[in-house]
Amino acid sequence: MEADVRRVADRLRGLSQARLAAPVPGHPSRAAAGRALATRLAHAAQGVEGRGDPAEPTWRDLPELSDFAVGDQVAVTGNDLFRSLAGLPTGTSVWASPGRRVSVGRLLSELGDAVAEARRLL
Repeated sequence: MEADVRRVADRLRGLSQARLAAPVPGHPSRAAAGRALATRLAHAAQGVEGRGDPAEPTWRDLPELSDFAVGDQVAVTGNDLFRSLAGLPTGTSVWASPGRRVSVGRLLSELGDAVAEARRLL
């Protein structure tokens, strides 16, 4: 999945302003689809890092930067996630989203689907 996140980030970095601004199914633009993926990756990293806490984390939003920065946001949030996952067994329970805990294996499966969808939209 790390390679797929890198491919999405690289693809976003290579798109023109017009292509980044063009709508795609489910999102007002390709940049918005990239932002949604970056937010999902960031929340996953935050949930993994806070896995030992009984209360869910206070979810932080990503800043909305220029469309040209979306590829970098995907790359950075993906990198943060993969660092936080290093060495964790797939059965480890983590926060996946507000009010929801899942295993690392389940989280990776869900994120893999989200990354694949982002690749399809780009």
